[in-house]
Amino acid sequence: GEAFAKRYDERGELAPRDIVARAIVAEARRTNRHWMFLDLTHLNADFVRERFPKIFETCLRYGLDLTKDLLPVSPAVHYVMGGVRTDTDGRTMLPGLYAAGEVACTGVHGANRLASNSLLEGLVFGARAGAAALMDSSPALGKAESEPVKFDLSDWRLDQRTKSRVQELMWWKVGLIRRAEDLKAAVDELTRMTEEKVNQRTRNFVTLARLMAEAALWREESRGGHFREDFPNPDDQRWRMHSAQQTGQSIRAIKVD
Repeated sequence: GEAFAKRYDERGELAPRDIVARAIVAEARRTNRHWMFLDLTHLNADFVRERFPKIFETCLRYGLDLTKDLLPVSPAVHYVMGGVRTDTDGRTMLPGLYAAGEVACTGVHGANRLASNSLLEGLVFGARAGAAALMDSSPALGKAESEPVKFDLSDWRLDQRTKSRVQELMWWKVGLIRRAEDLKAAVDELTRMTEEKVNQRTRNFVTLARLMAEAALWREESRGGHFREDFPNPDDQRWRMHSAQQTGQSIRAIKVD
């Protein structure tokens, strides 16, 4: 029953989403709870139902009425800022491989993401990548494989035990509030997991998590969605740059123009 967001930022609940998410986590830790409550009861009931029809229906299925009840909320995995490096037409460094949407690093967002930017990435860059793939294709490329490729589907089932381990590790060690000691522990554990006997998809899943942990450990500042408790402020002198990761190489800096 007590508003708490202004303890963490003077803008309260209207602060940027990463700040509000961290405030929820910090308050949950302070009060030893698993979630906080969202209260919309001060708004007109008809407005709430019309403005949030899908959420309203979903909550009803769980026995919660947006217009009357306090709603338990907790931060969850959201958008990744970064991804596969592309040009403005979705081309990657690998010929024939294109990336668009939230998997890509196109440059339309910075260290934090606005909701509308995801739509821009999906619609604009999806269309551009498709057009580029069509333009780049040629008869020679189509004839490169003369025999059908056979896939062993068992190699592409994500191991659920490993998935749960990675999710738990990423939430506690590489989550909304990051520290060097946690990130180092995560990198070590994820490195060990990549050496386990798992299929290719599972190894890819673990490798992606390790790359994220390594990038978060490397960036010793806070910027947008990346928050380091041990380096709480942005540092434009040292860190106004992107980080690039590539097989067999150390993380390298790419200056921002």
